[in-house]
Amino acid sequence: MNSNICRFFSCLFFTALSFSAFAESQRVSAEVAGSCVFARPDDVVLNFGGLTPGQGDRQVIGEVSFSCSKGTHYKVELDNGRYFNQGLGQGRKMGSIKGGDYLPYNLQSSLSSGTGAGEAVLIPLKLSASVRGADYLAIKTGDYSDLVVLKINP
Repeated sequence: MNSNICRFFSCLFFTALSFSAFAESQRVSAEVAGSCVFARPDDVVLNFGGLTPGQGDRQVIGEVSFSCSKGTHYKVELDNGRYFNQGLGQGRKMGSIKGGDYLPYNLQSSLSSGTGAGEAVLIPLKLSASVRGADYLAIKTGDYSDLVVLKINP
């Protein structure tokens, strides 16, 4: 009888071992990177149109929108353009398509930095450009342009 009891407990013990569960935990993680994107990837064009010497100072305003991931700190950067060191003095300039002459201008952004509120929340950014009337009194006629790169850096 003792041997039967031993066999029963032995069988019960091995059965309990075969049904026991072993647990192991697994860590799940992710990193969400902050990013900023323009709402429309089209270029912003600030066009002064025809400038007639003697008309005085002119200003144009353009707008672009962007969004940044929630909590992402951003910085707005405008580069110096193509003709920054051309002609007399430093500063942004439009170059003549024919070459040789430059028309100075100022360019300002309505924002310099901030914090994003999420991809669905658009942030409007106004760009304001101006030329002084005195700067186009004595330059050659023709078309003038520059290219400035606008960046939103998270």
